[in-house]
Amino acid sequence: MPRTLSKSDFKLASSCPTKLFYKEHGYPQATDGNPYIEMLADGGYMVEQLARLLYPDGIELRYGGDPVGDASATATMLEQESVTLFEATLLSNCKLARVDILRKRGRRLELIEVKSSSFDGAATASWPNGPFRRKTAAASILTDWVPYLQDVAFQYLVLQELYPDLEIVPHLLLVDKSNTTSIEALPNQFDIRRDVVVDGRRKDLDVRFTGDPATPAASELLRCFDVSGEVAELLPDLTASVEELLALYGDKDVRRVQQQIDWNCRACEFRVGADQRPSGFRECWGPLADVTPHLFELYAFGAQKQGGERTADRMIRDGRVSLLDVDVDGLLKADGTPSAASVRQRIQIEQTHTGTPWIGDGLGAAIGAWEYPLHFIDFETSAMALPYHAGMRPYEMVGFQWSCHTVDSAGATPVHTEWLNNRDSWPCLEFVTSLRNAVGEQGTVLMWSHHEGTTLRKIQDQMNRYGVGNADTRAWLDRMVGGGDVSARLFDMNKLCRDEFFVPGMGGRTSIKVVLDALWTADAVMRQRFAEWMRDDKFRVGEDEGPYESLPPVTVGDVELEVFEGTGAMRAYQAMLYGAERHDAELVAAYRDLLLRYCKLDTLAMVLIWDHWARVAK
Repeated sequence: MPRTLSKSDFKLASSCPTKLFYKEHGYPQATDGNPYIEMLADGGYMVEQLARLLYPDGIELRYGGDPVGDASATATMLEQESVTLFEATLLSNCKLARVDILRKRGRRLELIEVKSSSFDGAATASWPNGPFRRKTAAASILTDWVPYLQDVAFQYLVLQELYPDLEIVPHLLLVDKSNTTSIEALPNQFDIRRDVVVDGRRKDLDVRFTGDPATPAASELLRCFDVSGEVAELLPDLTASVEELLALYGDKDVRRVQQQIDWNCRACEFRVGADQRPSGFRECWGPLADVTPHLFELYAFGAQKQGGERTADRMIRDGRVSLLDVDVDGLLKADGTPSAASVRQRIQIEQTHTGTPWIGDGLGAAIGAWEYPLHFIDFETSAMALPYHAGMRPYEMVGFQWSCHTVDSAGATPVHTEWLNNRDSWPCLEFVTSLRNAVGEQGTVLMWSHHEGTTLRKIQDQMNRYGVGNADTRAWLDRMVGGGDVSARLFDMNKLCRDEFFVPGMGGRTSIKVVLDALWTADAVMRQRFAEWMRDDKFRVGEDEGPYESLPPVTVGDVELEVFEGTGAMRAYQAMLYGAERHDAELVAAYRDLLLRYCKLDTLAMVLIWDHWARVAK
């Protein structure tokens, strides 16, 4: 197989050409994942299948492991006067492009890139320059759309080289999140099969739309844009960048070029775990990679600048990458006053120096003002490109699970209640009704971050739009979230943590998992409380790991699906209701068990942290 520069290669190397060398040599990536699990994240595979309904004459070519053969098959099909191709392959001068939809009509080629990304058709309808450009006279391309338009431009470049005498019109097909669908349970009208042989080729995944081909869903939700102007604007710079990358390609290998290391390396795909080798990040950073505590751990440090230059980049260039190398006096704003971020940064640096916790003056007062019963809540929500139910918009949220631990009085044992949707029907009314039964009208309702308040406001909006729910339930929801602002009953423990609490093990983060893990080893009382309150014989916490690491994964074939945070929970929910295994009762039960354990752990973690705060604040 010849060495090629694909669209994904170009995108990866555009941020750092060193990454191209690592990818070509198979270095492990932090983003390595199973395509089945990844596709469940937003339902993008459904958008592609739905888009094909707009072109009923389309012929599916299928991508394979032989780009030369695939490109030859595409070229043969394009000899016809008129043809529409799905999954066409283009290969020219080492450049490889895969095209979602390619239409030929005489001397005209229409290139259509399908994306599950959304735009707001109602909000942008009056924009004079279209949804991809600013409304100003300059009308420059909006930064958020540049990566998607570069995708189209890369394919255009290859197609132009292959067919210089044809007119090529590039398009971007997107989801319009301002529209609603008239189709109930649209995501369930897709059949997903794993590890199958189709037309003599083995595929990890095969997705098919099983509903009515005449469904209005595609025309309701999708919109195709001619992006010729945007591609023409991006093409010169893109062409130059592609040629620079191709210059690294030798006969037998890809030449390595060393990019200047800086703060952006913090998000490098090749920054993998300490036990993984080879490590691209370590090869770039050398001894600086393993400095502890590292500069990357400092809270919100990437935004700190001096003289127009990022402070972190200057320190990295000087070889000073320890968090303890940071000059706390240099964290002040230009006028000499501290920002909210710099206050937190100073606390983190000083307490890391001493290895001691910091308890703010307001911690004890805040928790002392909470009214019993205390309700510790956690929500799990999901949103997919295609709406779950009739009347919903793309990417509109559903609340599919909640957990609540209630402490009725000082010293009382927490009582756990929970709810999880397992039916393919709009769940939000039952979500709110069951939650109301758990938290009632009395006591402070504790959450970790504003997610729960935001979710309740979104459900409130949905109930008003759909006209569902009795007056009593809607009035309760109004009292919980007010006229749009979170009510006094809801209290954000994450904000309190940021403002009033720090232990060195947290680093620059305040997620509930990080805070619990930071306290777990040193707080014997916390570990004892956990053993008393969890009361789950199946949940055993290892000696060398915290509760979250002890959550067992669900194994599906060669895939282990773990739930440590909200994204993992969303994917487990997608798999349970819409995945290839949704008809497997045993696996559905395993997903359900994992979701319940994870969400229960989140609210118990809140109780454990509150209990710790109450003890140290004294």
